[in-house]
Amino acid sequence: MALEKGIASLVEAFIAAGRPSSRDQHIDDRRAGYIASAVLAGETETRVRVEDITLEGMHFRVVSPPTADGLLPTLIYYHGGCFVSGGFTTHDNQLRQLAMFSGCRVIAVQYRLAPEHTFPAAHDDAEQGVMIIHRHAEQLGVDASRITGWRQRRRAPRSGHGPAPESGGSMATCTAYPDLPDARRYRQHGKLRQQRRGLHHYPGHAA
Repeated sequence: MALEKGIASLVEAFIAAGRPSSRDQHIDDRRAGYIASAVLAGETETRVRVEDITLEGMHFRVVSPPTADGLLPTLIYYHGGCFVSGGFTTHDNQLRQLAMFSGCRVIAVQYRLAPEHTFPAAHDDAEQGVMIIHRHAEQLGVDASRITGWRQRRRAPRSGHGPAPESGGSMATCTAYPDLPDARRYRQHGKLRQQRRGLHHYPGHAA
């Protein structure tokens, strides 16, 4: 698959500079690099309305289309970053574009990051964020009967049973499915070798 010209040149520059794998970087360098990559999102969409708010101790960014009026269908957004980086800054333009071109209100939730806050802190915040938005729906201009979630991956948005936001690949799951008290740990099951191999992207997590 061919990359866009600007991204291809950036990848070539990374390779030429001998950039280390993200798994070998100090967490501060990894986060700084992710913030720097936000320029790849292109020119900032300025026609939308953006407001940062705090509700029940959690931080949200509410992005509304320019013609927003009354209660709108709402997309709850959880940024990517392998649970260790990312935030409103890294995904601001994507939030703006989603609101502009969908006509929906877009609400991003800032969840706690590892390694300062290990599993399941981010997932707890994901679930709590949905509940807070639902409780404050009228205040936020949200049509509580039309809430969906966004998977921050190279895929289309996905709706499930009720609101289903997702970070990277798993945030939607923790809000769309009930708690499973007999859930198995990756380290205890060799047949899950493929999943275990992928966990190196998430330093500081209990797996």
